[in-house]
Amino acid sequence: MRNASPLAIIGGMAPSSASPERPTGASASVPASTSGPASGSGGGRPVAVRGARLRARVLDAAIARIEQVGINEVRMADIAEAAGVHETSLYRRWKTLPRLLIDALISRTGAEVPIPDTGSVRRDLELLTAELARFAQSPAGAALIRGTVVADTDPEVEAVRREFWLRRLSAVEVIVERGRERGEVDPGVDSRLVVLSLGGLIHLYVTHLGTEIPPGLTDQAVALALHGIAAKNRS
Repeated sequence: MRNASPLAIIGGMAPSSASPERPTGASASVPASTSGPASGSGGGRPVAVRGARLRARVLDAAIARIEQVGINEVRMADIAEAAGVHETSLYRRWKTLPRLLIDALISRTGAEVPIPDTGSVRRDLELLTAELARFAQSPAGAALIRGTVVADTDPEVEAVRREFWLRRLSAVEVIVERGRERGEVDPGVDSRLVVLSLGGLIHLYVTHLGTEIPPGLTDQAVALALHGIAAKNRS
């Protein structure tokens, strides 16, 4: 029987907390192609893999499938075959397809959109928003962002999704906090408001406008934000 569309049930894009050995949040980043394909993948005999090796291999395969066929067409069996592992191993660890896709997409976010530290709040925000815009227009990034606007009725998924975004926001807010310490940012500025304003702009383009993010938009948005947050005593 054909599985339901992942986006119809994926809800809040967050990894399941059912597996204690799988970290959540920015620290859960797994760069793409960390493990390479398993021997026996592509139709060969599945191999027994566990722990971090299983997670890295499966998440790489999941992202590859999303980029190849789109998130609505990804199936658990296809991911297992691409990773060269037993399908039962996926169900044992992630329980459901949506939770596996959530883990893969969030992990890719941390790997694809790192937090810069150049010594300049302007440059850090420019780099961050540019990388976010680039990632948001990729198949994996668009799937993650669009998935966050779908309502969820699973309390566990909702709780962990919230935990991820709070951790991610806190990590990005460090950019503004460092600028404040250097005297670049006014002491009264709300760091989260700055981050939400810039990130929310990218999200709106992907989820509601459905158009490509215009060239130069991210730099213009950062310049506008800096106009409002810059320390008043700076020339």
